Amino acid sequence: MSSDQDVPIGSVLAIGQCCDVELEMVAGDLSTIEADLAIVGVHSPEPIDAAITDGFEGLNKAMHGAIVRLRSDGIFTGTSGETLFLSSPPAPIAAKGVLLLGLGPTGKSVASRTRRAIRSAANQAARLSGTHAAFAPARLKTGSARFNAAASTRAILCGVIDVLAAQPGKLRRWSFVAPPAEAEALANDFRMAFASVWKQ
Repeated sequence: MSSDQDVPIGSVLAIGQCCDVELEMVAGDLSTIEADLAIVGVHSPEPIDAAITDGFEGLNKAMHGAIVRLRSDGIFTGTSGETLFLSSPPAPIAAKGVLLLGLGPTGKSVASRTRRAIRSAANQAARLSGTHAAFAPARLKTGSARFNAAASTRAILCGVIDVLAAQPGKLRRWSFVAPPAEAEALANDFRMAFASVWKQ
């Protein structure tokens, strides 16, 4: 069951627990969430003005347009699995570090590609000294729904779970971040997907 009602900003909606790590959905955006690492998914090869999304619009603004410049200058292209770590982001960003994650081209979801990309980001999060990672994937303003396929949602969770199982004890909390209007429906989608991929 989904809902189009906003939940309060900062609301934490539980998804499940895996390898002693709490998985949750947080209503808000990456510029304000307090985490050791904020991970934002960026698609390619759309023009940068088409690729600015709810996932990182607030973060880009808080970073004074740095994400747009990195894309426009070709320093970060959004190729699947590509990563770029930005340390010590400026205030008011609450996260201690920001990781740009390339998700490749949009269109038909490719679950294996998505899983590999998320695994790459989760591996970097596990290697850092923090215990809390937050992830917001991109969503095009053209109307594409975030996680519009169950296979894509499962692939994202599997990429995270691959790393949590392989590197136990490194992370304690993993947050998915979504706008307040989408958080409740997405949390329900992720709960169903989590029940199908994590059996205890």
